Amino acid sequence: MNDATATTILAGTVLSMTDRGVLRDQAITVAGGRITRIAPRAEHEVTGPVVDWRDRTVLPGLADCHVHVDDRADMLGYLAHGVTLVRNMRGKPWHLDWRRRVTEGAELGPYLVTSTAMADGRGAPGTTVWPDSAQITGRASAHAAVHRWAELGYQQVKAYQWLSAEALAGLGEACRDTGLPLVGHCPQALTVHQAIDRGQTGFEHLNNYEYGSLRPAAQKRLDAFFAQGFSYGRGRNRFSPEAAQAASDIDDHKIAALAQRMAAENITSCPTLIVLDRLLGHRDFTDPRLRLTDPVLARTWRPENDFRIMALTPDELQGTADLFHERSRRILAALRDAGAPVLVGTDTHNAFVFHGSSLVEELELMTEAGYTSAELVRLATRGAADHLGLTDRGRVDAGFVADLVAVTGDPLASVTALRDPAAVVVGGTVLERPQLDALLDEVETLVHAEPDRARLRPAPSGERLVGDHERSNFGQIDAATRISSRSDGDTTTWREQVATRHGVETRTTVVDASGYVVSADIERQRAEGSDVATVRRHGDHYAVRWSALDGSELDAEVPAPLLPGADLGVAALLAAARLAPDHGPWPVLSLRAGLANALPPVPGTLERDGDELVQRTTDAIVRIAGDVTGEYTVQAPMTQLVHRRAGS
Repeated sequence: MNDATATTILAGTVLSMTDRGVLRDQAITVAGGRITRIAPRAEHEVTGPVVDWRDRTVLPGLADCHVHVDDRADMLGYLAHGVTLVRNMRGKPWHLDWRRRVTEGAELGPYLVTSTAMADGRGAPGTTVWPDSAQITGRASAHAAVHRWAELGYQQVKAYQWLSAEALAGLGEACRDTGLPLVGHCPQALTVHQAIDRGQTGFEHLNNYEYGSLRPAAQKRLDAFFAQGFSYGRGRNRFSPEAAQAASDIDDHKIAALAQRMAAENITSCPTLIVLDRLLGHRDFTDPRLRLTDPVLARTWRPENDFRIMALTPDELQGTADLFHERSRRILAALRDAGAPVLVGTDTHNAFVFHGSSLVEELELMTEAGYTSAELVRLATRGAADHLGLTDRGRVDAGFVADLVAVTGDPLASVTALRDPAAVVVGGTVLERPQLDALLDEVETLVHAEPDRARLRPAPSGERLVGDHERSNFGQIDAATRISSRSDGDTTTWREQVATRHGVETRTTVVDASGYVVSADIERQRAEGSDVATVRRHGDHYAVRWSALDGSELDAEVPAPLLPGADLGVAALLAAARLAPDHGPWPVLSLRAGLANALPPVPGTLERDGDELVQRTTDAIVRIAGDVTGEYTVQAPMTQLVHRRAGS
């Protein structure tokens, strides 16, 4: 109900989150997407439509302050569970478009506060942790990235694992200049105190809180452990039993001092307790909410498919889970006792962390650190809006955005009452329980949709159709591909179109007789718009240009000559192997990772191993085997792709 017509909501109880506190028997007037009046029902003259919630408790819509959203299905899952505000912590160009559409009323969904791409450095493997991160190597690249992000409309800058002290300081300086908060992981090389000194104002997952707060002997053990090398694949990471044991031997006095500093300087923490609870321990593959989850994603939740923990035994996982649970409880209790600001977030897309419904599970876990239900309701409503600078959200009061949730129990007595809300109001639009259930049905349809082969264009004139394939990931068809090629004297053009439920990506690669890249073009189309990238070889280097749908552009150079990597198209990679069989180890260009990092990509090697091609990095091995005209496979961490000719 976003027009000027006023609707009256009759509420038995209102948790206003204002100085007026809990109100009984109220009438809430909503018009134009906002609350225009709230008063005792006896004083209200009803003139328009009425929503009768006299048997319900009404409070501001809930906020999940650490999410990762990929599409409409994710967004609808939040609404169906009363979450009307989300803070997205891995920004992509389309998120800005989604926020605009929701704000303008063109799309139904929670209001989206979005961070930038993850600002990361080069870690032990020589890469960022995630390939779509922005690689920040020092002050200059930090300043350039932050000012570009500010101009585009991102609302927070996200720091990540491998940032150096200098790079983080550069981000802090640029964030002060632009007014953007610097939040995220505490970089591995720094303590939380040191990160605060360099301008970071918010921390996720209680990450690195133990560094600088351990007992001396434990700190020595932890330093010695990581001095031997960091590797997810070989089980040498923070989830390893030895590391977890040392990292749990915290000094409560040091943690209390950190918490007091965070309270004094208004430094936020977003604990996301549920992530480690589910990642390391609780995994229920009979959970009915799996129907609302992309089946390919759900398969990566199995321990044997999760690169972070696949090297650990079940007993090691459970032991680490117990240690982290107790450590997190103690740290969060110290933050509460000090009055430090805390945000409630779930880190959805991690194993068994579900969009919308897991927020209440996070609140329930937080009660173990001493929070009362009343405190948690405030954190998940007004507290979130205040810390995110949203002055017209998080309260039930005149002038505020009409984002509300109605429940049948008393959330102040138990946050469990927030499960399965009876109704939700988003931007003035009322959604009763049947409509919320319909949203969940739509989510199920969307996440199980197979790619539409009709979206693939015919092979261009002059190109030979090499193959139409269906790509299955862990046995689930997740893409339709069409590969065509053309030879013109000394060069061969390979075109690979890939259709998924998110959109269509076309990758065109031209290689010379030796298999080296001459040029490459990538266009990624979504409902919101397109990202376009081009690569052109000029003598001893490549000119790379990237234009994203959020308006950002990138120009960079990478050294030549290079071969196409798997991200440029497995078809081109296999062709290169046939064209240049005797080259031995070859450099690899991972185009998309290089573009996202805005710096030259990190080289790997591509080798023959019998009938397979193997791409090796410090921490992972990607194996590619088969015939592009028939069937080929790609085996990588958290990925098991099989490409088959369509219809076979």
